[in-house]
Amino acid sequence: MNASIMTRRMRSAQHGPAKLVRKIWGLVTDRQLSRSYYPDEPTKSKPRVLAELLWWLLRSGEINGYYYVYGLDRKSVDRTRELLPYRRFRRIRNRRNFRTGRAPFNYVCLLRDKFVFSQFVGSLGLATPRSLALLDASQVTWLDTNQSVPLAAIVERPDVTLDGFCKKLGGIQGDGAFPLRIEGGSLHVGHDKITVPELAERLTDRYLLQQRIIQHDTMRALHPSSVNTVRLITFATATSVELFAAALRVGTHGKSVDNWAAGGLIISIDPQRGELRGEGFYKPGYGGRAWRHPDSGIEFQGFKIPYFFEAIELVSRLHGYLRDIHSIGWDVAITPDGPTIIEGNDDWEGGIPMVLEKDFRTRFLALYR
Repeated sequence: MNASIMTRRMRSAQHGPAKLVRKIWGLVTDRQLSRSYYPDEPTKSKPRVLAELLWWLLRSGEINGYYYVYGLDRKSVDRTRELLPYRRFRRIRNRRNFRTGRAPFNYVCLLRDKFVFSQFVGSLGLATPRSLALLDASQVTWLDTNQSVPLAAIVERPDVTLDGFCKKLGGIQGDGAFPLRIEGGSLHVGHDKITVPELAERLTDRYLLQQRIIQHDTMRALHPSSVNTVRLITFATATSVELFAAALRVGTHGKSVDNWAAGGLIISIDPQRGELRGEGFYKPGYGGRAWRHPDSGIEFQGFKIPYFFEAIELVSRLHGYLRDIHSIGWDVAITPDGPTIIEGNDDWEGGIPMVLEKDFRTRFLALYR
């Protein structure tokens, strides 16, 4: 690669070259970010790590923030051929997902808006949380009556009891999501009682209030404060819908969300057996690997997921209605009565299967031939 191409790639990155180098230096020197996920194995020297991070930047135009969780700091294992630079992964994924074909539109909007998605799934009679209301800082629209009232009216009916969860309509990675309970004319977020003005401060965008999911006791035992969801990635081929990867996302330390970006754990699921395999991984900056849940102490290896194969059947059926979207990452909750679809993501996180799947690159690129 010649110098002009390297320079163009660095300039096309989100920050200037100096800031990029400082970020990379942080990956080498920051105790949290430079923590090895494999401390019992021989690891590379810091100059070697720095050189490899700079080389990744020059080749791909991005910082490899997942360098350590990928295990690239190990001397004895070379995983680079199994991985894709994230920008290249996104470009390949998005090019097919946004392809419009003969129609002058695409279907990803059905996934991006959580309200639209819930209405679509519900219209097909498939399991999904019931949508109760749309809220913002000034008003609430009750969906059972299609009536909009000032936000203050949310507590004017002391006979109404609702236990739900609020999400930004276009939110990602659990950003801004919070539990909301309305009981006896009072508002509660988790264990805290709040006022209407305090609720308005939380509603920085338009939110969807959905009925709280009661998860299966087996899933709840892992971490009761969050709904611990199965992430299934499916691809629509010319003739069928195929499962590409499966993982479990589990919350930690009493948090109400299970998102990896919020400090949750990801664990691979054996798609043939419907049970966890291996260890769990924190996102960089939150920790390393874990063989047991840090709060409940439950061991991951061999932990069976209830209704796992029913979950695959459910998302495959739904993807069949959305065949123009090539790949979708599904978040599925497991309830006492079976799986329920929380959301579908055309912009699914590629880092999770790249951490957990040993042959990601080969299998992923094969689906784009």
